[in-house]
Order: sequence, then structure tokens, then C-alpha cells
Amino acid sequence: MSEAGKPLVYLHGLPGGPGELALVGCETAHIHAPDRRTARLATPEGLADDIALRFPHEKIILIGFSLGALAALRLAAHVPERIAHLHLIAPAGPLETGDYLDRMAGGALFRLARRSPVLFHALTRVQALLARIAPDVLARQVFASAQGKDAAFAADPNFRAHWATMVRACLADGAPGYRAEILGYVTPWASLLPRIDIPVTLWSGSADNWVPPDMVDALETALPNVAAHHRFDGLSHYSTLAAAMAHVTTGPGDAWGLPPVPDRDSPPRSHGYHILDSHPRASFNFAKVAPSRT
Repeated sequence: MSEAGKPLVYLHGLPGGPGELALVGCETAHIHAPDRRTARLATPEGLADDIALRFPHEKIILIGFSLGALAALRLAAHVPERIAHLHLIAPAGPLETGDYLDRMAGGALFRLARRSPVLFHALTRVQALLARIAPDVLARQVFASAQGKDAAFAADPNFRAHWATMVRACLADGAPGYRAEILGYVTPWASLLPRIDIPVTLWSGSADNWVPPDMVDALETALPNVAAHHRFDGLSHYSTLAAAMAHVTTGPGDAWGLPPVPDRDSPPRSHGYHILDSHPRASFNFAKVAPSRT
């Protein structure tokens, strides 16, 4: 728990899983991270039920990473009364808010899903086969264009092995949750954003080529109650996750010197991000990371 003892709930990216947190060195003992591989947990109703079973009375701190940001926003619109604060880390925003695809590592996949769901379905089967029989080939392919501090992750065989283990589980059994969420992501959904009135903190990396920085800027403009936008200089996608989670899990008043997370009733601040250097805690020995159990 953090932020005045409220439960932390983490919604992972795709392809991905709850193992993302251990992958970047985050302590996971006090974080609930639903495994959204199933079709049920790919819906806000299913997630709301899952969270209500675990935390029937408490308000939660909700965290969405990458494509998990859309799931987090949909959940926030569905049960706003259950969420005290929303953290969106390297969040994939609506494609219709800008010209992003040529600058996104997953741009070709999103184009295919938007143009031909049938071919996209076939591609997920190929991805699943690669993850099963040639996991390092898939990992090298996915991280071939890694930038910023993600380049060091991509070069580490232990990181690639743990990532591939996690993704193999994500793509297993037909990958219904993965397919449903990708197809939902490429369908226009910007109209959801004005409905999110809970406080939101955005975390982005200046070198992120999975989620371009201007995509996060567009999110900031569209969301009505952005409490803060912190941008890490030189960090990309997974390195932003590592640095942001180091702050979120320690809460206000830690060594970062960042402002406390506002209460729900705090007014939105003016737009514009706060540039941060990467934090010394965001450095890892991947050989010590336990393999994902997803």
C-alpha cells in the first residue's frame, strides 16, 4: 500500500502481464496486479468485480501502464467512486488524437488490427508460436528499435528471457484478452477522456518510442483533472515504468522531492510537464529478477 495506506492496483500493458513489475525491479508484495489475459478481465465490469472482491470497502490507487492505461481509464469511468487517484505510466492514448503510428514501436501491429481484425488474429497466433518455440527471437524482434535507457534492457539476455516468459503466458490459449484489448484500443475512444474527473498523474519518458511524448501531451490536454505530468529525461518505455513505480510505491515525501499527490478534490493544475532526471533506484541486475509466474 501507499498514498495514505490505500491499496495499489496495477493494470499491465500488452503483450505483458503482472510480471512487468518484477521485471523492472519493483517490489510487488503489496500491489494487486490482475492478470488481464482472460476475456473477463479485459472488461471494466470484470475488473471492477475482481477489485471489489479483494478490496470491498477501500478506495484504491489505480495504476495503468502502456496499453493498460485504456483499461484503467475505462475502469475509472465505470466505478469512479472506488478510485482515489489514477497514475498513468507511459500511457498509450487514443490514436485519433494525433499522427503517431509511424513513431510507435507497435505501429505496424495497430495498423493491421485497425485494417483487418482477421489478419491481426492470424498474427497473434504467429506471435504465440514464436513465444513458445523461439522466445529470444520474439524478444529481439520486439526490442529491435529500443531507445533511451530501454536499449540496455534490450541488450540484457536475462531481461529478454523474463520478458519472453511473461509474454508466452499472455499469448497462450488463443490470447482472448490480448486480442480484445488491442482491437478495442485501435477503435476511437477519445470521447472517454472528458468523463474522467478523478485526479490523474501522468508519467512519461522523453525517449519513449512505444508511446511518443506528444501522445501523452495530448492526453494531458484532454483529461479534465490532471494533477501532475512528470517526464523523465532520457527514459523510454520500461525504464519509465521502473522510475515511476519507484515513486508511486514510496508515496509522498520520498527522496525524489516531488510534490505530494493531491486529494480527490484538489483543483487541476495548469498544463505542462515537469522534467525529471532518472532516479538512481531505477537501475537493475536482471540476473536477480525471478522469472515471471504468469
